[in-house]
Amino acid sequence: MRKFTLLILLVIAAVIPAVAQQKGKDRDAMRREVHEFKLKFLAQEMELKEDQQKKFFDLYNQMTDEKVKVFKETKALEKKLADSANASEAEYDAVSKAITAAKEKDAEIEKRYDEKFKQFLTSKQLFKMKGAEEKFRQKMHEMRHAKKTGRKKK
Repeated sequence: MRKFTLLILLVIAAVIPAVAQQKGKDRDAMRREVHEFKLKFLAQEMELKEDQQKKFFDLYNQMTDEKVKVFKETKALEKKLADSANASEAEYDAVSKAITAAKEKDAEIEKRYDEKFKQFLTSKQLFKMKGAEEKFRQKMHEMRHAKKTGRKKK
């Protein structure tokens, strides 16, 4: 089991930089591929049965879409503020509040979807999902850091 998980992470580590280097490949396509890898990784870590996978993928995609929408709006505000040479204190305050509100909305979305996942996942699988998401985020962070610094993790 651990060997398979390690194999998936190694495949992700090998494929993502290769995908990123392909000419003509846009960011959206790369994001979709990473998301597909993430779904497969989560399914493996959660030990999903075949009949659970389709339900999980569909619901997880809905949740992800909602979360992305929330953070896109916030990122747009952050970018506008960053591009402003002389933003006011009120503008900084408004964007700070929007960031906090987005985090709260993200937690609300997660809570709502946890209830939906519980309809066909066990509590153990739901718990494993949260751990696997963190593991995936950490691995992606390490890969981005290694790419920026030009080093490979041993």
